[in-house]
Amino acid sequence: MNKEDTRTKLLRDETNKLRKQLKEPNAIFFDDLRSYLITSGIFYAEEDVTEQIYNVCLDLIEAQENGQTAKEYFGKDSRKLANSMIKNFKKASLREMINITCIPIGIFWLITFFSDFANPGTLKINILEYFLMAVLSVALTCIVFSLVHKSVYLSEDNIFRKSKTAGFILGTAFFASFVLLFSAISFWTPAFLTIRIIYPYDTILILALAVVFVTWIISSKQIYLYPITPFVVLIAIVGIIQRIPVMVAAIGADNVKYLAIGAAVIGFLANIIWTRIQVKKVAND
Repeated sequence: MNKEDTRTKLLRDETNKLRKQLKEPNAIFFDDLRSYLITSGIFYAEEDVTEQIYNVCLDLIEAQENGQTAKEYFGKDSRKLANSMIKNFKKASLREMINITCIPIGIFWLITFFSDFANPGTLKINILEYFLMAVLSVALTCIVFSLVHKSVYLSEDNIFRKSKTAGFILGTAFFASFVLLFSAISFWTPAFLTIRIIYPYDTILILALAVVFVTWIISSKQIYLYPITPFVVLIAIVGIIQRIPVMVAAIGADNVKYLAIGAAVIGFLANIIWTRIQVKKVAND
């Protein structure tokens, strides 16, 4: 972790501590403003955005101590305030832009690679498929940021603000569309510059990637990646099992596919459970 990343983390941690001092109306104002600023775009300097949020929290605490509410101190139009701050945000450096785009691409490639490994036979890597997955990952990241950003200051009469059911339906439809698109790319992308990795090199590679991935997540505390870890590990285990003749004979060649389905379902359920735990934790804090 370089100096900028360290300072950003310190500012973020300090902001979270200071936020606990805010009373309910001011806390809601700050949470909305922070969400709006964070999701304003993926190509702003994270350190600058985090520092501005930290300064807002300090100003808000000072105003609160002087008997002022957030709206009295900053004005009633918090969206206008946020937009004026966004205009002054520094653009991310080339290194930050590369890091920002590499994270979602790496996650999508890893999931695709492990999914390919779970298929019986020689491991095949379709270059065109991985290129399309990279495009999908960056597009999805931008779309999610944009949707969250626009949802912060919805008008009171907006159907998605008034009805949680409408928001749930929209979110489910969006997620389903993404899954269908991901599946379409996986199943129907024509073979182009396909790379074949034969046994046992495919197994050695997958074991190395799984160990590196899990070690990196745990050691660097990448909490946002915890939900996909069970899926990655289980799919890797299924892929290894079906490449060991003794295991295939014991389980049955026709039953191996059910292991892959079971691994995917368990991984999905683990994702849901972890997400619910984190949501409850945030709510309690």
